[in-house]
Amino acid sequence: MQKDALEKTCYVGGAGAFGVFLRWLQTQVAFNDEGLPDPSVFNVLVPLSILAAGAVFFSFVRRWREHRYYLPSAFNKALRNDGLLYGALRWFLGALMCLGAVALFAKCEADRNVGFYRVLAVLGLISGAAFPFVMREANEEEPRLRLVCALQAAPMLLFAFWLVTCYKVNSINGVVWVYGVEIVSCCFLLLAFFRVAGFAYSTADPWHSLFFCMFAAFLAIVCLADGRYMGMQLMLLAAAGMLMLYNWVQISNLRRRKADPYADAAETGGFEPLYTPKEKDE
Repeated sequence: MQKDALEKTCYVGGAGAFGVFLRWLQTQVAFNDEGLPDPSVFNVLVPLSILAAGAVFFSFVRRWREHRYYLPSAFNKALRNDGLLYGALRWFLGALMCLGAVALFAKCEADRNVGFYRVLAVLGLISGAAFPFVMREANEEEPRLRLVCALQAAPMLLFAFWLVTCYKVNSINGVVWVYGVEIVSCCFLLLAFFRVAGFAYSTADPWHSLFFCMFAAFLAIVCLADGRYMGMQLMLLAAAGMLMLYNWVQISNLRRRKADPYADAAETGGFEPLYTPKEKDE
């Protein structure tokens, strides 16, 4: 499944690049000099691109289910990521999240919402520091699940508080298009990290986890077209990378169920078919 994992990860990155381009065009073309939205085709293309990406990711998950793939529910089997490449990626993404948190903390001093941004930076720093250790524990035969559960709560708290911060910053902003995509992205990022944490909390739902990891990573990339502190941009980019790595690892660990002869017999009424569909067509 390594090839399939790489392919689907590239799909997420490519869809995100297309989405962020449309969102950037919307911010450049669909707003007038006073910052108010004008009628524009991009006001339709942006939500359509988001819905289309969701439909594509859903089709990936449905195809895996139809082909009898499954993902083990155990934390160290679903997220196992042995190898030098995985190790380098998890430390890089964790460091990127920490760098964004430090940059946000340093640049928000003059902002009227400085208290919110400071809390956001601290949560980002904890999330970035926790990520490599969570991924490393997945390679252990007996992972410390209590520690993993505590560490995986950090990104959920991060995006829950990011959602509150976004509402606070835009409390007097009547233009929903300015912050609407960020609100939706925070909601799905929270859900994605929640679903991934389900493996450690013994409440795993692999198919929801795969879908939300792809869709939330895509939305995080789309959000990069909006204006905000550079530190927050780096944190969003790191979050997208973390979810793409989670997605890659989960797809790599998919397994295919063996054919059940009794179930196949039930589908054919208990009799062996005299011909295959291909032979019938010929």
